Amino acid sequence: MPITLGQEFGGYAANVLNAAAHLAIDSSQLLELNLGSTAVGTGLNAGDDYTQRAVDNLARCTGLPLEPAANRFRVTQSMGDVLAYSGALRRLAVEVSRVASDLRLLSSGPRAGIAEILLPAVQPGSSIMPGKVNPSVPEMVNQVCYQVLGCDHTIAAATDAGQLELNVMMPVIAWNALHAVGILGRAIDVLRERAVDGLEADEARCRELLDRSTAVATALSPYLGYAQTAEIAKAAVATGSSIRAVVLERGLMDERRLDEILSPAAMTEPGVAGKHQ
Repeated sequence: MPITLGQEFGGYAANVLNAAAHLAIDSSQLLELNLGSTAVGTGLNAGDDYTQRAVDNLARCTGLPLEPAANRFRVTQSMGDVLAYSGALRRLAVEVSRVASDLRLLSSGPRAGIAEILLPAVQPGSSIMPGKVNPSVPEMVNQVCYQVLGCDHTIAAATDAGQLELNVMMPVIAWNALHAVGILGRAIDVLRERAVDGLEADEARCRELLDRSTAVATALSPYLGYAQTAEIAKAAVATGSSIRAVVLERGLMDERRLDEILSPAAMTEPGVAGKHQ
């Protein structure tokens, strides 16, 4: 069914922003530190004054609102806070990868694909398909996002490997968490700078695909009934004609009314297309 590029890209933006918001929430859990817990969380040989002073000093140096853990045993036993952060990072990576995959699909062409959008050329082109702009940046982003998923899997396994009040796997947890956020952040910047900012819509191609689409017959169903609408779609496929041409040829609707119903604007809004509000 018809959808505007604005609606589609608005969905992309909302999904990425939603994932980023959840990442911000889960990141806040990392601000709770177990400094002063010593070996098992009891704080033996480190009084409360040490914990508060150490955390205050770190907060001053980093500019982050760090605070002592409300329950030092919880934070000493579990790397769950890092796992939650990694899970949120994984979600963001999946959303960004989905966008990158759609950019590859929507830009596929120039003749045999969808080719509704034009990506900026970032390399000489394809050696075997002249005139083709390879989606190199989205492909790179896909690969980075897959690596982030791998980092998250490692963090989950290492978090599970903790025993009692000790997790000796913290180095691999920290390395993967830092590596994942570093490469994903850079990949998102490159996707914006080298692909999204210079992206253009091919209006002529979008119009061509819309005119050839048999799915637009769905808008006629409230007026002509499902059975007749399905027959129109089959006839359009069999003859290579447009839905509009078949309806007019059969005298099922006058041209003005048909234009109202098959209007792209009408079909991309809630309600029955062509029905006067």
